[in-house]
Amino acid sequence: MHPNKRFAWAWVAAGVFAVSGLVVGCDPEEDPTPTPDAGQQNPDSGTRLDSGTQTDSGTPPPDAGTEPDDAGTEPEDAGTEPEDAGTEEDAGTPPPTLPLAVDGAWIPSGYMGDGASGGVTYSGTECASRAGSAQGACHRFTWTPGGEGWAGVFWQFPEGNWGSMPGFAVPDGANSVSFYAWGAEGGEVVTFMTGMNAADGFEVPLENVALTTTPTQYTIDISRVRYGLVVGGFGWSAGGGRTTPLVFFIDDIHWH
Repeated sequence: MHPNKRFAWAWVAAGVFAVSGLVVGCDPEEDPTPTPDAGQQNPDSGTRLDSGTQTDSGTPPPDAGTEPDDAGTEPEDAGTEPEDAGTEEDAGTPPPTLPLAVDGAWIPSGYMGDGASGGVTYSGTECASRAGSAQGACHRFTWTPGGEGWAGVFWQFPEGNWGSMPGFAVPDGANSVSFYAWGAEGGEVVTFMTGMNAADGFEVPLENVALTTTPTQYTIDISRVRYGLVVGGFGWSAGGGRTTPLVFFIDDIHWH
C-alpha cells in the first residue's frame, strides 16, 4: 500500500477509538456519581430529606410538645370583676332621707345683686350659739348696700349652678322647709325662699320677715309643690332702700 494511504487509515482508526471512548465514558449506567433520591441523606447533614422524617435528627420539631402561646392561661383580666362590677355609684353613701339638711346637699354660692360684686360677705363660724336641732351650718351674712340696691344668695346644687345642670334629688314627701333666723340688731327685713323658679319650675317665698335678735323658727310651705331635681334648695334676698349694712344669721335649714 502507498505510504500516504497507510497514514490516512491510521488517523481514521485513532478517531474511531476516540469516539468509542467518549461513548463508553458517558454511559449513565456506569456513572460513579449517583443522583439524590428520596430516602437518601443530605450530603451536608446526617438528616433525611424525605417526608415522614425529622429535619434535625434527635431533636423534636419546633415547639413540639409545648402548648400554643398563652396556652393554659386565662384571657386578660380573667377572674376579675368588670370595672365597678358589684358596686353601686357612690358606694358607701346612703341615699338622702327626710329630714334633709340643706347644707351638705346645696352650697350657698349663688350671689345676686350687690352680692355678685362683693357686697355680701359670709361666714359659717361666727354664730355665738346654735339654734333648733343645729342641722347643717350656722350662717352669718353681711350685706353692704351698693349700686344694685338689693342683694341675695341662693344655695345651689351643684355649686354655681343656675340651671344648666340637674339639681339635687330630694326624696319624695317633703312638705316644708324650716330654718331659724335672727338679726344682729333686730328689725332687719329679709325675704326667704326655696326653689329657683327658672331652673326648678317653682319658687316659694316667705316675704319681708322682720327679724328679732332672738333665734326664731320660720317655715316655708311646699306641700303643693311638685318637685324633682332641685337646683335652688334655699335662698334669701333683701332690699327696700336700705343704706346701712344688714347683718343677720340663719341656722338649722332643712327639708322635711
